[in-house]
Amino acid sequence: MSSADTDSTTPPPIRRGAMTLRATTPEDCPFVVEVERHPDNAPHVEQWSEAEHRAALSRPGVRHWLIEHRDTPIGYVVLEDTDDPNGSILLRRIAIISKGRGHGRTAVLLAAHDCFDVLGCHRLWLNVARNNRRAFNLYRRLGFVEEGIARESVRKGDRFISMHVLSMLDREYRATHQL
Repeated sequence: MSSADTDSTTPPPIRRGAMTLRATTPEDCPFVVEVERHPDNAPHVEQWSEAEHRAALSRPGVRHWLIEHRDTPIGYVVLEDTDDPNGSILLRRIAIISKGRGHGRTAVLLAAHDCFDVLGCHRLWLNVARNNRRAFNLYRRLGFVEEGIARESVRKGDRFISMHVLSMLDREYRATHQL
């Protein structure tokens, strides 16, 4: 039995159809890094080492989810500030290896369900690189509202890139997406 099976603070899996979010285990971290480094994801996703992902698994205020489709791992989600006193949770990262099949959409909705219905947050927010139109358009279709641009806020190699800041409030989620 893994530590996730015995830890009483491990959240239960969240399911919708063939998609499941389950707590990432240390044994999952090599796969998580592989997803992050995938050529479709690497230009858009911050790169953490396996050790950084392992550390995040036990960091207070973090939920690190593995995304599975029909019990096969296809990606991961990291939520931060789940203990924020203002009820504002950051969707720090989501990465999927199977693009164009609706898995990202479903995974974002499951993460939103965790934030709004399970944790009771008021606001779910995220940053998305200005050149990541696919992700930006997905978030907008799901009802995230653009709050502005964080200018040159993320270093990528020897340059800085600007990020869209988007959010969804609890009432916006409940109006359209409750599971």
